Amino acid sequence: MSVTISCIGILVETLIVFRGLQGKLLRRFPFFYAYIISTWAFDVPLYVLYSVGSPLYARWFWTVQFVTLVLGYGILLEIFTHVLSPYSGAERFARRIGLIILGAIFVFAFVYPHLFPQTSVSTSFELERDFRTIQAILLFGIVGVISYYGITVGKNMKGMILGYGLYVGTTLIGLAARSYAGPHLYAVWNVVPPFSYDVSLCIWMIALWSYHPNPVPEVSVRIEEDYEAFVARTRSVLGAMRSHLAKAVRP
Repeated sequence: MSVTISCIGILVETLIVFRGLQGKLLRRFPFFYAYIISTWAFDVPLYVLYSVGSPLYARWFWTVQFVTLVLGYGILLEIFTHVLSPYSGAERFARRIGLIILGAIFVFAFVYPHLFPQTSVSTSFELERDFRTIQAILLFGIVGVISYYGITVGKNMKGMILGYGLYVGTTLIGLAARSYAGPHLYAVWNVVPPFSYDVSLCIWMIALWSYHPNPVPEVSVRIEEDYEAFVARTRSVLGAMRSHLAKAVRP
């Protein structure tokens, strides 16, 4: 069954990339399509290795899983950038924070294999759980901002959020179940996350079949004012801290 699920996933990934090229969406959503294309490029050889029973499959699986896990943060950066694009200050702040997090994750991605070359399967699951937890927190954050400020979101972003939220949430539930329920759920674990990924791919294919920009806000949203107030408070706090520090170090 897992072979069939993987085959379906590769087919839908191919359709998403083809439609993205045809509809000139790659330049509009570069981080999202970088994730899809990279995942497709990894899935095809892994599918072949698994089908022929090659021992290289087990050797490369977790490396590929880790790389795609890191690339998944690009989708979050894409969502933050497009949802907040009408609000320059908040969008700039979110983009910088997103790039810092993404940069830190990339650095960790290169350092981790050298620090722990003999990583066990158990450690790999724990690492994925931690990364997925951060992704879930960031997704909840942007959904909370959308809900709180009543930001109108277009079809492309709705699909991107729904699809990735479904996959991250299902994966986290599966990781938790695996940790607490033990080996007898391993068979379920091998099916549920790939299946949920295929469902997410179908959502993305439908939502990104053509370009649908976010509607231009018709009314003023407080997010920009709140952002400016936050920046002012932060500067005030940092200024007070510098003042107290300067007084403390003076002889």
